[in-house]
Amino acid sequence: MNGFNRVRATLRRTLFSNDNDASPTMTRREDFPILNRHLSSYERFDLSTGAQGASSTSFHTINPLNTSSSHVPIIETTSEGVEFLPNNAKRTLRTIPGVFCPIALSMFSISLFMRMGFVVANAGVLQTLLQFGLCFIILFCTLLSVCALATNGAIEGGGVYHMISRALGPEFGGSIGVLFFFANVIGNGQSVAALVEALVASFGPGSKADAFEDSHWWRILYGTIINMISLITCLLGSSLFSMATFFIFILVSFVYLMVVVSFFVKSPMQLLIPKVNTYIYEQQSSLYNKTDLIYGNYTGFSSATMRENTYSNYTIDYTTGDTMDFATVFGVLFSSITGLLAGANMSGELKRPSRSIPTGSVTALLFVFFILITEALLMAGTTSRFILTNNYLFLQDINIWEPFVVIGIIAATFSACLSGLVGASRILEALAIDEIFGPLFHWIRGGTTRRGNPWAAVLFTFILVQLTLLIGSMNKIAPIVTIFFLLAYFAVNLSCLALDLASAPNFRPTFKYFSWHTALVGAVGSIIMCFIVSAAFASIAIGVLIGFICMLHLRDFPRASWGSISQALIFHQVRKYLLMLDPRKEHVKFWRPQMLLLVSNPRSSINLIDFVNDMKKGGLFILGHVKTGHMDNGSNDICSQEYPFWVSLIDNMKIKAFVDMTLAPTIRDGVLQLMRLSGLGNRKKKSGLRPNTVILGFYDSATPEDKLRNRSFFKRRWLKSSTPINTTATPAFHQQVPIQSGTMEGASTITLNSFNSLTTINGNDMYPIFNFGELRQENEEKELDVHSYVQIIKDALYLNKSVCLARNFHQLQKDDIETNRRKVFVDIWPINFIFPETSTQFDVTCLYMLQLATILAMVKPWKTRATLRVFLCIDAINDNALRTQQHLDELLSQLRINAQTRMIAWENVTSLLNTTPSTNDSAATISVEQQSSSATMTSNTSPNSFVDVNDSYIRGVNELIRQQCDNTSCLYLYLPRPPKDKILSQRYMRVLDILSNDLPPVLFVHGSKRQEYETGLETNHLPDMIFDKTTLRIVHKDNKLEILFNAFDALKHIDMYNNLEQIPKVSMSDIWAKSRSTDRELDYVRPYDWTYTTRYKGTLCSSSDSSWRIETTDQQLDLEKLKRQEPILFYDEFTLYEDELADNGMSNLTLKIRCMPSGFFILLRFFMRVDGVLVRCFDTRYHYEVGNCYVLREYIERESPISSLKAEYQSTSDINAVITQLKVNIHQLEKLFFKTST
Repeated sequence: MNGFNRVRATLRRTLFSNDNDASPTMTRREDFPILNRHLSSYERFDLSTGAQGASSTSFHTINPLNTSSSHVPIIETTSEGVEFLPNNAKRTLRTIPGVFCPIALSMFSISLFMRMGFVVANAGVLQTLLQFGLCFIILFCTLLSVCALATNGAIEGGGVYHMISRALGPEFGGSIGVLFFFANVIGNGQSVAALVEALVASFGPGSKADAFEDSHWWRILYGTIINMISLITCLLGSSLFSMATFFIFILVSFVYLMVVVSFFVKSPMQLLIPKVNTYIYEQQSSLYNKTDLIYGNYTGFSSATMRENTYSNYTIDYTTGDTMDFATVFGVLFSSITGLLAGANMSGELKRPSRSIPTGSVTALLFVFFILITEALLMAGTTSRFILTNNYLFLQDINIWEPFVVIGIIAATFSACLSGLVGASRILEALAIDEIFGPLFHWIRGGTTRRGNPWAAVLFTFILVQLTLLIGSMNKIAPIVTIFFLLAYFAVNLSCLALDLASAPNFRPTFKYFSWHTALVGAVGSIIMCFIVSAAFASIAIGVLIGFICMLHLRDFPRASWGSISQALIFHQVRKYLLMLDPRKEHVKFWRPQMLLLVSNPRSSINLIDFVNDMKKGGLFILGHVKTGHMDNGSNDICSQEYPFWVSLIDNMKIKAFVDMTLAPTIRDGVLQLMRLSGLGNRKKKSGLRPNTVILGFYDSATPEDKLRNRSFFKRRWLKSSTPINTTATPAFHQQVPIQSGTMEGASTITLNSFNSLTTINGNDMYPIFNFGELRQENEEKELDVHSYVQIIKDALYLNKSVCLARNFHQLQKDDIETNRRKVFVDIWPINFIFPETSTQFDVTCLYMLQLATILAMVKPWKTRATLRVFLCIDAINDNALRTQQHLDELLSQLRINAQTRMIAWENVTSLLNTTPSTNDSAATISVEQQSSSATMTSNTSPNSFVDVNDSYIRGVNELIRQQCDNTSCLYLYLPRPPKDKILSQRYMRVLDILSNDLPPVLFVHGSKRQEYETGLETNHLPDMIFDKTTLRIVHKDNKLEILFNAFDALKHIDMYNNLEQIPKVSMSDIWAKSRSTDRELDYVRPYDWTYTTRYKGTLCSSSDSSWRIETTDQQLDLEKLKRQEPILFYDEFTLYEDELADNGMSNLTLKIRCMPSGFFILLRFFMRVDGVLVRCFDTRYHYEVGNCYVLREYIERESPISSLKAEYQSTSDINAVITQLKVNIHQLEKLFFKTST
């Protein structure tokens, strides 16, 4: 009576509930997965209304008097720790009825009474056990992964979908959730088809009852009735379902027990082949002309029967007419036992899902496999193969009471129908609540009763199951079910594998029997069997899955604040590969600019930010910003508060950049912090992603323009609305609460709205990109003085960074170039105008300018609309213009730069250099003594330093450039090195100001990659490749003496400008000189050793307490001892520098080290070959033997003309073979003592 009353109450609540109490638009309430002493529950944010679902939100623990809510979590202490149990009225199920029974019944539904004979008949005992083993491995490994996910935090409704989505993120979780939903739908259809097949076979034509008709549409009708009964049962709620499954499990278990008893009780007999097996009756009629009934033998326990059924014998399935094979039979078997996740699907109704799911699932899986294997062996030992092949329901014929098996089949399959319908509807409900597909399933969210029963999701699932019945028989549906479930199991294992391999700190499942090995086995086994069952279905399913992932990747998920495994994997891999970046292996061929753009206010820098983004070429791009002030204890970090605005700016501009902000007492200190600390990687080794170029805005008196407000946002789709912005509107800012004295001194205050809030401009809802501070007004004083600005440039160069100064970029009209499709020019002036005599010489800065401009021209719209032009200024009287242009064209061709070249005569401009310096308007006041010292410095300085020039000359250069700027979009100019004298800083900026006045957007460039080398070595001539970060250091622990090898010291030993007669010439030099003997040419380039020959032997470094003692010796290196085989403890080889000698040969300095138990050996080798002229090799060897107080050093110089070598050695690339043929000029042996011998 109590049970009847409960059913009646459930019907009343479900079908006649008050709409006012259970509004479809009412938002659901969830419990926090972790303990929070302030908030015990929250309401989801309803995007459709822009507010929370209820007008007011109640937080129960804020009001201590309100303790009657059912959502207050219960905290229970167990032996495994503290467990947080959401006390929700919806959660009523425990382990046995909620997990164990649904899994067991789902796996029993088809296989136990209907398809075990089919499997044994085709696969035989051995292959049946093999297939059971494969199924068990896949299912058990997947189960371990499910248990790990279930014990790794709170579990809400949606079962495995909820677990996967919270682990892999909304893109993967949503896609796999859809896949798993359809797997349950099709599996439910298979269960309905199986029940129909059992009813027709038991009560259809040819049976004793003969009550049912048998045809395709009659079977669809029967399936529809069964589906309707399942629908009504599920609409009554999970409580009725749990009661039903428990009693059904008891019933099925009793029936199975009767089947086992029947195997032992029943004696041999003849069993009737049912009339539904039309295949065997048609075959018998054609062969023997028989029309009566067909029988087969039930032998009882017999060794002959067991031998008959031992091996496989794949034949035709009479329900489909298809010939079976291993893959097909495996598909039928696996699809029959896919109810592994039936318990996890009920996670939203379980009282303790983290305990019930592992316990119930493992127990159910072991129980089911024991039962099925036992039944397969009993069938194989008692029933002939003819019966197993032609009568899949023979168990009811051998049972003690035939209706027992029919009752068991109906109960088990009907339970599977209920389980599939409930599980699929819960997954669909979870997808709708998470808004994975936006508003598409809003109606499902509203279709939920007060007790949480998703009647709308159940109804929609019912319709899909009804469509599944159109596929046909159970065996036709089986491969599709198998594919979908195998992919779902693959996703479960993959999620756990990714979490474990990513070393996610929050992945701490309390289930102790999981490891990444089991997840890997489960994932690999699932995907392999997926293709074995049906490669076509598997490919289609995977394609659909990838399509869903790509589709969901393109949309935002405002609700999905769960985190994503992709972020954890990306972090793991980025960290791994950053540590693998080796600065010693850097190569000029793979160099790319890595930009640090210093931005004062993005409002005036939008054009420049976009321009630098085009110029980075896949390199690092960092937006740096400095907030001036001090932070004391207890104050808020203003950088953290403003950071979301910068991130929003990056997202909406569609640029690939990072943001780095700092708080410092002065701007210069902050910039120095950014230059030293920005980027990723090993700072000590200067490896990883580190900025190599610093870009600053120009220091002038111009008033900045608000380009952020005037930008055409609607074209770039920055707004969700398509309404254009009123560009004349002024953003309204709300003032922040004033900062109290002593908390953050001097810090600028700007609007700090919530990151999720919207700023309004003339009624238009905007992103928070407009929450930046106001720009400097016309009469407002700058925060940065000119001396500090120039000092920032010096700091960047001192840190070996290239420097760019950007001016007039508020004039850049990139959108106009793209919209109007007009052709523009990008001009490069690789000329240091401070030193006009170097106008035809290319140094590192000139090459860097060409590199940056070329990168810009590789990006749209510059790629299709811009033409590069390179200008050189020549003396039309003294210079050979045609020859200079040819050399420039050859250089550009070698560098693979597609650009036009222009020769500009400028002798009328250079003549202005001789005018008096009185024309320097507004120049800094310099005393007579300082002027004389500056003049002295000018006469002795290198081209890397700044010297003062008069304004007339600079204006002439400016006018010269402006005459060539017709239709020029931007141009690159040479940035001279700033002066060492601080008093010249203002004059330095004055020169740059006049030089770039009234020009299009200008980027001053100073390349500093090798500036330190050029300054230290006092030359602009360096090898093509210098591995400046490669260093080998051998240190004696006791007295701190060192042997050091590096490129800088090696280059210092090049006699660059002396002994010019010993410098070899190329093979064609004599012919070339004779052909031009009558030409009048001026040599601007001072002759130098272009072979970069060094006599470097290594650097001996002494300590404060001791020093090296060097003695000449006759002791030779023991080469035989070095040839002995012994363990190599360490070995490496490096290149210090390398040059191809303008394609006339090669020159390099290499280093090798080998450490053995007996000591170490070092070879430093300089090798040079001028094609057709000369081969030179300088070897320095160090050998130390354990026990000696010295290191033996051998130095050998070898050199020979190529003409003196044998023919086979003149063109060989084997360096070791060539060296043996060279003449030895110098051979030195020395002992380097590092301590006194005793």
